[in-house]
Amino acid sequence: MISMMRALIYRTVELLKKRVRENLDRINQNQAEIKELLNQRLSAERTYYIEKYYDLNKAILTENNDYINLQLTLLNFIQKYKDSPALEEIDLPDLNSESYLDENEIFDLTIQGKLSFDLSHPKFGDEAFFHKLLGYFTATENYEKCNDLLNLKKELRS
Repeated sequence: MISMMRALIYRTVELLKKRVRENLDRINQNQAEIKELLNQRLSAERTYYIEKYYDLNKAILTENNDYINLQLTLLNFIQKYKDSPALEEIDLPDLNSESYLDENEIFDLTIQGKLSFDLSHPKFGDEAFFHKLLGYFTATENYEKCNDLLNLKKELRS
């Protein structure tokens, strides 16, 4: 089972990645603006706006560097302490993983085996999620996993 802390760290890394991609899109937009400005005749106004876009891109690149460094730090932390019982024992009782992970993220972690589908799974009682999971393992011809899921449900009903 994936710990709450580990799930939060992975979610943070994903949000940081998303922010880096958004920043790169913004830099590309700024570069397009600079290209347009370079087609205009030389003027103090043109120079001002070009410098403004360069400064903005520089700030965004610095921000991206910080975001990437933070991602690496978090991933290195998880890797370094992956077997640490302390990391597994961290409990945040006021939080549930559904608050921090959307259904697709929970599904992905589940099919990857990083989140065990058992009584403590955040979507364990959700029949639609169960059928989606079963459908995935059927489509990928992982019949052993399908059998495990069906047996788990069968055990709980008896």
